[in-house]
Amino acid sequence: MAPPLSRLLVIFLLALLFSAGAGADRSTDGGHHQSQTTRHARIFSFGDSLTDTGNLLCILGEGTLISRPPYGETFFGRPSGRVSDGRIMIDFFAEALGVPEPTPYLAGKTAADFRRGVNFAVSRGTAVDAAFFEGRGLKMFVRVSLRNQARWFKNVLQRLGSVRERRNMTATSLFIVGEIGINDYLIGGLYGNRTLSELKTVFLPQIIRAIRSTVTVSRRR
Repeated sequence: MAPPLSRLLVIFLLALLFSAGAGADRSTDGGHHQSQTTRHARIFSFGDSLTDTGNLLCILGEGTLISRPPYGETFFGRPSGRVSDGRIMIDFFAEALGVPEPTPYLAGKTAADFRRGVNFAVSRGTAVDAAFFEGRGLKMFVRVSLRNQARWFKNVLQRLGSVRERRNMTATSLFIVGEIGINDYLIGGLYGNRTLSELKTVFLPQIIRAIRSTVTVSRRR
């Protein structure tokens, strides 16, 4: 049986992380090690709760579950907007590459906030648009899909300067499309009582199409 798409994505991202860390130090002729400047200056990331660092908190506001302990207590010492008690994968990517933590899109206020990198991921978000679910009488957890995240990305680019400046910035950025799609299956299967056959023949192709579309947008940047 082929491994699920989410597992393949995690394996790919972990492989990328280890390769980045391995390339950070290179032996010199004298046998010493010196730090090499990475060509990545920032991260632009997309996904759901495995990547979100604050967008859901911006949507729901203070007083929600993730704004209270134990979230964040083992590393940040306070709730950080992550659906975790500590750090998540995107934090380790930033650390390994030596780049700033990307700003949650909904927390950014000025162009300067976005020049360090942007995290568009939203916990409970879906790969597929709201119209797909609503047309089948299904209710989304949060009305944010990958298409919305791609639109946010385009909005950010417009704020980062001239076409030449934007090209220079994106050329030195790492783009990550993290795990996405599990909420689509939960909405349809667990809460919507759709059959496995419908999930495979109707939902899965839509999820794949949404992911491919987002990857295409980031490549055309």
